[in-house]
Amino acid sequence: MHLTSVSVVLDATLPPGERANILIRDILGPAVPVFEYITHLGDGPVLIAAAIMLYWFGDSDSRRKRAWVLAVGMAAFALAVGIKGFLAAPRPELIFAPEFYPGYSFPSAHAMGAAAFYGALAVSMKLGSTRQRYAIAGLIIVSVAISRVVIGVHFLGDVVIGILLGLLIVFGGRRYRGYDPGPLFALAFIIALAAYVAGSREFTTLTIGASLGGIIGWYFVWHRRTTDQGAAVLVLGTFTLAALAIVYWVLPSVLSYPTFEVLGVTIIGRTVFEIAAYAILTLVMLGLPVAAIYIEDSWLVQRLQATLPFHGRRIEPPASFDD
Repeated sequence: MHLTSVSVVLDATLPPGERANILIRDILGPAVPVFEYITHLGDGPVLIAAAIMLYWFGDSDSRRKRAWVLAVGMAAFALAVGIKGFLAAPRPELIFAPEFYPGYSFPSAHAMGAAAFYGALAVSMKLGSTRQRYAIAGLIIVSVAISRVVIGVHFLGDVVIGILLGLLIVFGGRRYRGYDPGPLFALAFIIALAAYVAGSREFTTLTIGASLGGIIGWYFVWHRRTTDQGAAVLVLGTFTLAALAIVYWVLPSVLSYPTFEVLGVTIIGRTVFEIAAYAILTLVMLGLPVAAIYIEDSWLVQRLQATLPFHGRRIEPPASFDD
């Protein structure tokens, strides 16, 4: 049965959280299908892929800011999944919610990730005016947050807190040592490790490994020269990620994992393998523009550089950052 806005407000039998979900969905009405697509702007894989592309195919002189955007996202993800795994708050039970939707409700990782990533872009980029960047980022962040409510996978409070925490990481990271990504990678590592020790298993191996790889990788590459050819990054990145994917999916099937205890915490060898794999993946991601220097003169790179729409490292139209 369709519930109108008035009937939802007057129906005292519904929990307040569910009433807000139904009310917002009812108000939006025909726009709900649009929000079902908008929600993907906050998907973890989408944000990670966007951050990697920005880091790989941006100008060398803006590398620090682009790594900072990546570190902001890592810290936000670590905090979101750490809280989720620790509290294990159930998702809303609504008739329009997706069936068997995985994960926990509080806070919204989509809202927090969107606030962190798009907020970091708005703060660090020099494209248009500051007001324009903030307005566009705000529109995307709020739209992603609303989408999580109208599709029924989060309560309103989940997304509001998610946005606030994401923006807190952005502006806290900006005020502390400027655009240095190192402290934010370290913050992500501390949060993820604390969450694991506290019993959370919500993507904690991913965040521990990736943040550890970020700490090591950034301080290894920040002072080194990187390639000026986007085709070199493209070629090396394609082959490297394919090789890492094969190792990650094939190697575990032939390994047997021991179990051991550290400081009273039981650790399975598979956990160690996953942490190491994600650390290596992040190291490769950060160091790849440096390593790509060694294949700049190859025939394939030169051909692709001349054929594809590269302007140096950038793919046109360029994203402009201001160091």
